[in-house]
Amino acid sequence: MPSQTVNAPTNLTADTLIGPSNAIWGDCPWAELQANPFRGQTTWMSGGNLGTAPTSSAYAGQIGSYTGYMYQGAQINDGQLEYGSSRLGSDGDQEGIAIMESQAGKYRFVTTSTLALNRKMWFECSILKSSVATAHLEAFIGLMKPTLSSGLPAAAQPITTTDDTLMTAGDLFGFHLKGVTGTQSTTVSAGPTEASVGFVLTSGTVNYPTSLQNLMSSTGQTVLAAATTVKLGWIYDPGAATKTITLPTARQTANAKQAALIRFFVNGLEVPTFLSSSDVQNATAAQAFPTAFMTPVVAMMNQASQSSDYLGFRWLRCAQLASDF
Repeated sequence: MPSQTVNAPTNLTADTLIGPSNAIWGDCPWAELQANPFRGQTTWMSGGNLGTAPTSSAYAGQIGSYTGYMYQGAQINDGQLEYGSSRLGSDGDQEGIAIMESQAGKYRFVTTSTLALNRKMWFECSILKSSVATAHLEAFIGLMKPTLSSGLPAAAQPITTTDDTLMTAGDLFGFHLKGVTGTQSTTVSAGPTEASVGFVLTSGTVNYPTSLQNLMSSTGQTVLAAATTVKLGWIYDPGAATKTITLPTARQTANAKQAALIRFFVNGLEVPTFLSSSDVQNATAAQAFPTAFMTPVVAMMNQASQSSDYLGFRWLRCAQLASDF
């Protein structure tokens, strides 16, 4: 295991600047990784690189510089924001768009079967929802295993056509912005003005870790507002320092000390709850953590009887050190 990491300073106030948050990226060797890809992998997805595309029939394949699936009636429009952005939407209910960086996965947290920890990873995205009214729009931004149909991206991945329901057809990990209050599979429910951490191992159960279901309010910020940009991110670090657990997940014990393997951030402010080895190196049925190589994904789905909302996508950034870095 690598030596213990000294993390970049955590922000004391929200970082509302357009670009990546220093609290996440302060210790990432981004320039070095881009100059020498064998030292690690990087991703920079820009909403300005999607183009504009209405679809008269369902479409799977190349979307701008990326790949993905668009339902019949799905639309990508100019987001009209500085540095470029896109509005992902659709003209009918239970329809949407999923855009992946690639049809091949390259980011992974733990190794299949042994659950050995992979190398350090950084992730952040900048998005907005056109509406935070109940039962209008949901979104997922994070990582997913490319699960293809006839060699192309498929429908209902990572968001299914059942409101507020993520797929179990493939591994995923990221942020689920739900559309309806009270539909989480746990006792604490996030609604349309919140963001939650969600993950699943293929054919397993979608997990929403306790204390990571209301990320906006848990960082002391105003909850999501319509058409207001938010930055969501994480740092995964196998060499992380131990921290006292103040707000535990269901697999942790309050006041115990464990390494903060995955720390989450909203607008550069750290969420009090983190994922530890109890969560990440876990193969227990209905709790199992994703083990596949995954690709970055941005997805939205209109909910029942809705057709005019959109997800604003500004950018997504991800990096991970190579195993021999």
